[in-house]
This record gives sequence, structure tokens and C-alpha cells, in this order.
Amino acid sequence: MRYTRLLFASPSALENLGRLFLYSLPYFLAFAIPMATLLGILLAFTRLASDNEITALKTAGLSLYQLLPTVAMVAVSATLVALTLSLLVLPKANKALRSLLVEMATSQMQLAFNERVFNDQFKGMTFFINRIAPDGTNFYEVFISDERDPRVRNTIIAEEGMLLDSRGRRELEIRLLRGLVIRVVTETQTAQTIRFQHYDFAVDLASPKVGMLGRVEAQLTLNELNQALAVAKPGSPEHFYLSKEWHKRLAIPFACLALGLIAPPLSLQAGTASRLSGVVLGILLFLLYYVLLSGAETLAEAGLCPVGLAVWLPNGLFAMLAAVLWRRSVRERPFVFFTVCQHLVFAILARRKDRL
Repeated sequence: MRYTRLLFASPSALENLGRLFLYSLPYFLAFAIPMATLLGILLAFTRLASDNEITALKTAGLSLYQLLPTVAMVAVSATLVALTLSLLVLPKANKALRSLLVEMATSQMQLAFNERVFNDQFKGMTFFINRIAPDGTNFYEVFISDERDPRVRNTIIAEEGMLLDSRGRRELEIRLLRGLVIRVVTETQTAQTIRFQHYDFAVDLASPKVGMLGRVEAQLTLNELNQALAVAKPGSPEHFYLSKEWHKRLAIPFACLALGLIAPPLSLQAGTASRLSGVVLGILLFLLYYVLLSGAETLAEAGLCPVGLAVWLPNGLFAMLAAVLWRRSVRERPFVFFTVCQHLVFAILARRKDRL
């Protein structure tokens, strides 16, 4: 969505749209496959329960544990597919997506700026342009704040600027005319003022420090992540993001296993009697998984827990919950949480009927 203007201003908009969709698909499938595994198994057991097939199996002397190998086989198969996608396909797709975005950005970069708006699409940089010529390549009354280097902050003010032709290259080039650069060194708290008549300003669009195209860790393979982790300084932001990407490449595919195993006893314990209720329950459960994952990552980013523990925490919690639910379902003992929820739902429905 951030590149909508660049996309439809391109003469090959439909081709680029198709390539964007194709290269983005593996990222969405990384989350869609665990959700599909959960919903598929959940709906299957919802149908078995609604047709009294589970009751028939128990009457024939079969235990729910005898259904576990079949469920595990489906969950393991989905995990292997998701692992293949995450380890082999996803890095190549992210690299191709990044190259396409650089190509689009360098060919139509003038559309990324608006008049009298603080443009902060570049990480650590803010652009303010008072007036833009109709052709989109000439700027007037330009203000640029450059804080990419935490040691030196640059503020650039120019009467006029223009975009240089950067097609075929991976950088944005701006030529500024008649202005000054205010440079502040944070360590020594000293400032310099440099006046210029001609100043060329370049930004490498593919650099991870720019941030316009997302973080570069997403396009690294597992081996490349291991090599980068060996070089990165422990405790640094770079080490944190590399470590998080490494663990997520494995943890999200293994969510198929955790979510797939929790689906059968969850369906029986919750008492879902229709496909719609099974779908709603599955979506809510996957949203809970995603919220737990996002919350754990936030805690890790704040330094409150190790990044590996944070990424694998939702899988561990769902696996433990699956073990508890399987045991209680086999012994035909209700789970207290679902019993309380059912009583609350029935009480709300009864109160609404009384009002009507």
C-alpha cells in the first residue's frame, strides 16, 4: 500500500502488480498455512462431533488417542511444507520483492514527495518541500533533517533542489542549490555551519539503514543469518533483529504442529455444533496466537526476556494447552474455562430473550 502511487504511475502497472503479489505471497502463506491447518482439523472434528461420529467411536471402544496419529500426520505434513517455504522460498521472494521496489522507486521517486508535508518514509530522515514544480523533479524551499548517523545530525536548508535521473541505480540523488548545512556533533556538542551553492545529496535505497524497503534480514537464508549473527555484536539492535528473524523462520512453521494438535480437543471441549462456530473459534484462536507472538516480541525488544524465548513462547503455551485438553477430553472432563464461557453466553442470551 505504501507504493500504490509508484505502482500505478508506472507504464507497466499491471505487470508490476502481478510481480508484487507473487513475491509477497510466500510471506502471507507463512501465516496462512498454520491458520489453515488449525481451521481444517477444527472443522473436521466439528463435523464428526455434530454427526455423532465421535460418540460412535467411543461406543465401539476406541479412544480419542487413537485419532492422534492421523492428526499428527496432517500437522507434521503442514509443518514440513511451511518449513520448506520459510527456509527456501521466502528469502528468494523477499530479495526479488526488494529489487522490484528499488526499481519502481528509482523510476518514479518524484511521486514519493508531497508539498508542505513532512515526508519521513526514509528511516532517520525527514524531508519538507514547500513547493514542487508540475514535473515533480524540481523543488523549492527544501528542508532535510538527516539523523541516520546518531553521532552527527545534519540539517540541510536550500532554496532550490532537483531530482537527478537515477534509473538503473539503487539510490536517490538530489541536487541542492544555494543553501546551508548545519552539522551538530552529539559527543562534543559542537556545531558547524557550511554554506553552499551546489550540493549533491544521495541516499542508497537498498541500504537497511534507510528503512524504506523494510529490514534486510528478511531476505537472508538461514546460513546467511548464522554468518551475520557470528559477526554482529551481542546486545546490539542488529544482533536482536537477526536473532528474531532466525527464530521466526523456524517457530512460525512449527506453529502448524502446535495449532494442529490443539484443534481436536478444543473442538470437543468448546462444543462447536456448526461449521460457522468452528470457523469463528479457529480465527479467534489464531488471533490469540498472533497477539501472543507480537506481545512477546515487544517484551524482547524492551529487553525483558530473551528473543528466542519470546518467539517460541506462543508455540510452547499452545503445546501445553493441547496436552491438557487432550487429557481432559479423553477422560471426558470439561475444561473449566469453556464451561464458564458457555454459562456466560447462555446467561447473556437468556437476558436478551427476557428483554424481548
